Amino acid sequence: MKTMKQFLFIAVCALSLMSCGREIPTDFDYGKVDKNTYTNNFFGLTMEIPDGWHVQDQETQKILQDEGANAIGGEKLAKAIKAAEITSANLLMASQFDLATYQDPTVLNSNFTLVAENLGISSATIKDGDAYLEASKKQFRNNNVPIEIKGDTKTIDIDGKTFHYFDGVLTMQGLKIKQRYMSTILNGFAILYVATYGSDDQLENLMQVLNTTRFK
Repeated sequence: MKTMKQFLFIAVCALSLMSCGREIPTDFDYGKVDKNTYTNNFFGLTMEIPDGWHVQDQETQKILQDEGANAIGGEKLAKAIKAAEITSANLLMASQFDLATYQDPTVLNSNFTLVAENLGISSATIKDGDAYLEASKKQFRNNNVPIEIKGDTKTIDIDGKTFHYFDGVLTMQGLKIKQRYMSTILNGFAILYVATYGSDDQLENLMQVLNTTRFK
């Protein structure tokens, strides 16, 4: 049976500024899920999770992150992820199908990950999502992440906030996995929404999830 890491995007090395950011405080607000609504009071945002989707807890996200580093390969990448744990927080991850039981090799288990990175002194130069994503691309190259960037960075408005985004294809254990990286800056943090999908319909659904986001 194929392992779940072969069907999922693992949020690895998307956090580009780990050497310049500030440590995440111990009392940091990771937010909470009540029924189908994710709420984070620190960032003043809510997001609706589709009916039937599966939300992963913090422990599971950590396991998936470590598995992703091993699947993509490289001690250098693993060390970069370990460093990023100091300044970044995985806020939310949800998948279309149950991780424990899903086994269909023909349909990708589409999912999204919401991550916050404390920019610290880098906030002086990282003013918008575009600058953050450019730094992320550099970090991808530095850590030999096998991702091919498709096209130019674009923008989209989400409830009055400008998100920059680019599309890419990640190669994981011989599989080509489509992804969209989307970022904005909020309260001194880079907010990163990563959508992983196998079809245009799945991407449309993941974009609909992001479009449910409301900011106070």
